Amino acid sequence: MSLTSDIKILIFLVFCLFTVGCKETNPEKTNIQRDEKQQIELDVQSEVQQSALPVIPTDDIQNWLTVEGTVLDHAGNPLAGARVCIAGTTVLADHTGHFEFSELPRENDMLIVMTPEYRTEYLPVYLSYPDSVDRVTIDPVVINPRWPGHVRMLFGGDVAFGRRFLDPSNQTPLDQIPEDHPEALIQASDPETGTKQVLQAIRPWYQEADYGIFNFETPITDNPATPHLEKDFAFYTLPGSVPALNWLGIDYVSLGNNHTYDYLEQGLIDTLYHLDNHQIAHSGAGLDVVEAFKSHRVTLGESRYGFLSMNSITGSEHSESYVADIIKGGAANLNSTSNVAKSIAREANNGVIPIVQLHMGNEYVFEPSEYSINRMQLASDNGSPLTISHHPHVAQGVGILNGTVNVLGLGNLAFDQARLETMMGVMARVDMNADSVEQLRMLPVYLENFAPIPVSGRLASSFIRRLGEFSHDYGGFIYPYNGQGWVPLNGAQPVTLDNTVTIEINIPESGSTIVDLRSWAHQDESLLKIATDSNLKIETGRDIFGHGDFEDWDADQDRQEAARWDISGSSRYICQDDVYKGTNALCSTRTYRSSSDSVTAVRNRVRVMGDALDVPNKNLSLFGYMKGENAGAITMQTRYFASFGGREFGEENAVTHPGGTFDWQPFSAALHMPEEVELEEGQLPEANNARAVRLFIRHSPPAIDEALLRIDEVAIINWENQIRPETEMRVPHAKDFLRITGEQGVHRLKLSFRRFVPF
Repeated sequence: MSLTSDIKILIFLVFCLFTVGCKETNPEKTNIQRDEKQQIELDVQSEVQQSALPVIPTDDIQNWLTVEGTVLDHAGNPLAGARVCIAGTTVLADHTGHFEFSELPRENDMLIVMTPEYRTEYLPVYLSYPDSVDRVTIDPVVINPRWPGHVRMLFGGDVAFGRRFLDPSNQTPLDQIPEDHPEALIQASDPETGTKQVLQAIRPWYQEADYGIFNFETPITDNPATPHLEKDFAFYTLPGSVPALNWLGIDYVSLGNNHTYDYLEQGLIDTLYHLDNHQIAHSGAGLDVVEAFKSHRVTLGESRYGFLSMNSITGSEHSESYVADIIKGGAANLNSTSNVAKSIAREANNGVIPIVQLHMGNEYVFEPSEYSINRMQLASDNGSPLTISHHPHVAQGVGILNGTVNVLGLGNLAFDQARLETMMGVMARVDMNADSVEQLRMLPVYLENFAPIPVSGRLASSFIRRLGEFSHDYGGFIYPYNGQGWVPLNGAQPVTLDNTVTIEINIPESGSTIVDLRSWAHQDESLLKIATDSNLKIETGRDIFGHGDFEDWDADQDRQEAARWDISGSSRYICQDDVYKGTNALCSTRTYRSSSDSVTAVRNRVRVMGDALDVPNKNLSLFGYMKGENAGAITMQTRYFASFGGREFGEENAVTHPGGTFDWQPFSAALHMPEEVELEEGQLPEANNARAVRLFIRHSPPAIDEALLRIDEVAIINWENQIRPETEMRVPHAKDFLRITGEQGVHRLKLSFRRFVPF
């Protein structure tokens, strides 16, 4: 290991007590002895401090927030005396496990909970509440004992530090190293510094884990002279980035993927050399097929584990494939059933517990393919208790297959993709006792400018509910709790909490209306069923955009960023003084002297469900809320694009409003994305059909004086299926909208919601 588990914990104890971090407010504070082991690691403190949010001077805070909660053990019992740290302050939990902070800034932060003989918990918490909220109660924080023999592994998804990390324009030829760029996250002349900055927000979790892992989807070389010229994409990472992996807490990387061989044999030789030189273990690739299928064996706790890594994307259509054989190097070939079975069984038959990482599946799809299920079954049949999958670049949930726990897809961890759906990923925190997976927790991250940032609040919750939804068919179950994805294992049963509300809806002359379930449900709740006396057609829909609430859900130092919106320029900004819901809204200003519209655009293409499977669902609506103060004319314009490439397919003015002064009101419109067209042979459907939408909000100058337009809670809804009244839905899920069609007039709906808690 790069750091032992005990040393990692001691580092953060010292961090929380002795840095700008955590001033002690409890008079019963106990001193921590700096034994020799601690002293060795004190040099790491300065780096740890860089990842902490700054303490805000008291004079700059006008309205403090009170935050309280409870610390529980794994059985739901209160943990008296647990040390709880946030925003530079530490308190001790009382005899009931209760803790309280009375003067916190209204800024998202990391809650750290620790107590002797228990594992430290790092919990991103949303604190960016409006001034009208003066007290917040966090759901009980559960921490786990440090059981003898138990091992905590932390798996991250796809990682590479080249391309746009080094050159934001991505114009550097594949066989060259770019010049330093002032806007680059990583400077070619000093890769280590930039790489640490990219990874610093997730460092606490990797430092706390016993064994840190991710999928390294890139060769490591400073001589990119041999790119695979037949590939559409070829990546490399500079060797100077590798020390940052030691600093992060990475002990092992999987190389069984379709980019390990991007720079052919020499690139692979360089990769193996640099990993070995920095004592980072690896498997899944080698200079021949025997090496590629070797495991990395390591003793963790009281058990011997063998890590294997394999890749299903062979590149057989090229003159140089991506996989190893008897005369060339590359990745271990997941399609070689006999080699896969033998390599896994070899571990199990030798008393080594095989942990298998599988690089496979369809990109940008939310659930595994039939082939992926087949490979997981193969791993299970040959003795693997745990498989971890990647390649789709989106997270896919969890499955249980014949007792084997399968993480279906992690998504990206640090990767330079600009596709909206790739910007949320998970780390899988796995606690194992020998070959038993005792606990699995999914920790969501948001890739802001390609760097992973912990998230909380509704963004984390809706993402985890989607993971849960796409786990149902594979024997898995995930539910959101405190911003994490909880996976009940070994007979554990969460407690169900149900909530029922009765509402009245008014169906207009058009015959249909949209019900925004976010107005009635707790963020962790999913719709369970509907009761109504009316004869209504009820359809469910999901928001495929996810960033239309303008809230700041991530735990970084940037505030009111609205990263997925273009709010550059002086005419639009994030406002907080009068919002529809939450803390933030979008404000757009004009005056009668203005010569043009104020235009606020969604930065990314929003792709429809089913696009990646070539079964696009184009049943779409635009929805949100607006408020005007002498507003000019308002137009919600949608433009349609191919899934990738440069083709556009026209635009429509989905919503038009004359402006003026009016209170908050909903707006909605059906979107008319062009239908699929018949293509010539060889044309890719995703590049030659409308599959994605972008939204442009146009605010025109008023006739007189100044104009102000407020926009909030914008959603692009993909309508999916019809449900019958009183029929229970599988929860959790991420369908937060209903489209109700029926007779004009007022109708009553009884909505039942459900969420889960561990105790």
